[in-house]
Amino acid sequence: MPTPVIATIALVLSVASLSWQAWSWWRSGPIIKVTGASDSPIFEGQQSDLGYHYIQAENTGRAAATIEAFGVILPSGLKPVRHRQDDLEAVEPRMLPLRLEPRTSARWYFTTQIFQGEEVAETLPFVVVAGKGERKGKRFFS
Repeated sequence: MPTPVIATIALVLSVASLSWQAWSWWRSGPIIKVTGASDSPIFEGQQSDLGYHYIQAENTGRAAATIEAFGVILPSGLKPVRHRQDDLEAVEPRMLPLRLEPRTSARWYFTTQIFQGEEVAETLPFVVVAGKGERKGKRFFS
């Protein structure tokens, strides 16, 4: 085999190996996926008629993460932040900071008061991850 062919094969294999190592390193930490939606939680076996919303953080990575706060970014730019779930007394509160293990998720419910009269569909949910900053989700969905 000519030397340029061997060199080309070596280069391709080196790039593939480096790409795999970079991808593996990136996936080794916590990866937080944030979603927000409307829902009616179940209280004492009965589904509530009131409209509630929730923010869910899911850790799809290989390491644990600590969630310090959650909130929404309103269209006006305001960012109501919660450090505990105190809007719903009937739901077991998920106190923050909360350690989110790999392949687990947590959900925080709240009432429409957090939106301060602005359109729910135009807001972005977020969580604050210790040492990583804010992780934003896509716009709310019903």
